Amino acid sequence: MKSKSNLPFLFRSMGAFKITMLISIVFAALSAIENIYAYTFVYKIAEVIISNYGNLGSVDKEIFYEFSKGIVFAVCAAYGLYGLSLLFSHITAFNTAVQLKKMLICHIGKLPGGYYDSNPSGSLRKIIEKNTDASETLIAHQIPNTTMSIVLPVAFVIFMFRYSVLLSVACLIPVIIGFVLLMVIMMGNGSDFVRTYQQAQKDMSNAAVEYVRGIPVMKTFGQTADSFARYKNSVKGFCEYVYKFAISMMTADSLYNTAMNSVFYTLVPVVLVLWKGVVGGATGVAGAIHLFASFIFFASIIPLEVTILKRIMGNSSESIIVDEAMESLKTILDEKVMEYKMDGDGGIAGELKCDDVHEFAEVPANYGFEFKNVSFRYAPELPLALDGINLSVAEGKTTALVGLSGGGKSTIASLAARLRDVTDGAVMLGGVNIKDISQKKLNELVSIVFQENSLLKMSIAENVALYRKDASRDEIMRALKLAQCKDIIAKLPNGIDSVYGAKGVYLSGGEVQRIAIARAILKDSPIIILDEATAFADAENEYLIRKAFSELLKNKTVIMIAHRMSTVRDADKICVVEAGKIIEEGNHDELMKRGGKYSAMVNEYNRAISWKLGSNDSAKEASNA
Repeated sequence: MKSKSNLPFLFRSMGAFKITMLISIVFAALSAIENIYAYTFVYKIAEVIISNYGNLGSVDKEIFYEFSKGIVFAVCAAYGLYGLSLLFSHITAFNTAVQLKKMLICHIGKLPGGYYDSNPSGSLRKIIEKNTDASETLIAHQIPNTTMSIVLPVAFVIFMFRYSVLLSVACLIPVIIGFVLLMVIMMGNGSDFVRTYQQAQKDMSNAAVEYVRGIPVMKTFGQTADSFARYKNSVKGFCEYVYKFAISMMTADSLYNTAMNSVFYTLVPVVLVLWKGVVGGATGVAGAIHLFASFIFFASIIPLEVTILKRIMGNSSESIIVDEAMESLKTILDEKVMEYKMDGDGGIAGELKCDDVHEFAEVPANYGFEFKNVSFRYAPELPLALDGINLSVAEGKTTALVGLSGGGKSTIASLAARLRDVTDGAVMLGGVNIKDISQKKLNELVSIVFQENSLLKMSIAENVALYRKDASRDEIMRALKLAQCKDIIAKLPNGIDSVYGAKGVYLSGGEVQRIAIARAILKDSPIIILDEATAFADAENEYLIRKAFSELLKNKTVIMIAHRMSTVRDADKICVVEAGKIIEEGNHDELMKRGGKYSAMVNEYNRAISWKLGSNDSAKEASNA
């Protein structure tokens, strides 16, 4: 649920700079009072001039000098105090924005791996870069301006009623009408618009990232930008929505501006009516002088009133944008993080400076896994993805997971790497609950080769040595050779120094996979997790990848997910996963003898790869279809 105000959240984020923010607020309030105070001298000057009309030469000029000095002093004080307010607010804003970015980056780094499935990099980049800037707007400008917008009307009304109640009411009538229209604008579609506006910006950011990353493919196949319909439609939809909203708000906004600029139309008639009552009335000349001087005072202060109201209008519209931006930050920070223990040397695992876990981590005795009655669901409202799994993965052995898509294979692998945390039960590594192992240690122990791997825009050598910054050039070359990457390096313009993604240096999915395997070989972790690593490889790349695996998997604890049954045949243990449960386990020969689910899958796989167009089997299948 959206909170009523984001100020408590921001004040907590300010840390030691709360005091500078309070100083800024005090200076802003004093500036507002000085702004109004300057106009009292206008009344005094008008009163002297009117009282001595026709005889100004006899008036002591020192009076005008004193009043003029009062105006200059009040105006200079108002601007000086406002400048000091902005100085302190900007100091607070910049430091708070830095702190928020650090908090977000730190927090995002501790979120479970599955979080990124539904929150792509473009969306997160927009929140970290753009939405934290909204905090600068709020702290550096909105808080001082809002303070002035609150203090100014109060001081304004107090000073106005001091000089004339009726003229004050006349000036406030358009203000009341303006505020009603402002509420219609802000409480109507305003907040919904900004929420949709923010979402549209995130959609455009995601689509733009996807578009840019796909440009090499687009050029390769000679496609036009029209092929990227998602990006094109997101931009078009955003423009159409903003245009429709602007049109829908045009009438209310026009009426608001008309009301704000019509104060003279209510003030002048009231002055004329009062003038008739004053002339020949009991107050006589003194009443006329006061009324005329009050009129000059109100006429001079009306532009300030309009400025105040427009500032309130601006603050109101900006506050909705800022509120939505702050809500997106809080949504991320409210996501439950994965807690890690501290390393034995006292350093925080993964060098996350905002980690507040103070218990020391444990070190596994070996590299075997044990899943103890593990259940997992992706969200509280969703059914169990894993239901009471019990599984042993022996150290130095290969355990393969097979089964239909959606059965829970990848979920088991992600729990083993602690990309997610179990809902119930425990995942043990070497007799230690995986939650009690530091992130740094776990990262050292586990290497993952995903179905889809990514390379960063850096040299091939740097990509391979991503987890071994101290690796020598010879070690990198050895890893690439063992990963069957010699042909890849040979075709690159600068060999392993070629920067991926620059000057046309791009690789196919299978080639990227082999570079990822080289990275894992160089890292030399004792535990390897393969998540359908050959799923999208062509025949040539699959052959080379499997040769690379023979080197990568030597004497390692391996959890392998595969859709090709030939890949798992030599595994020490094969588990059939279906509907979140392990329904069969054993080696290939044992499972084939049982004639169960695994046997049926193997037979079906063999029929599929031996099927040929025009064969008797295919003809029979065609006639039966």
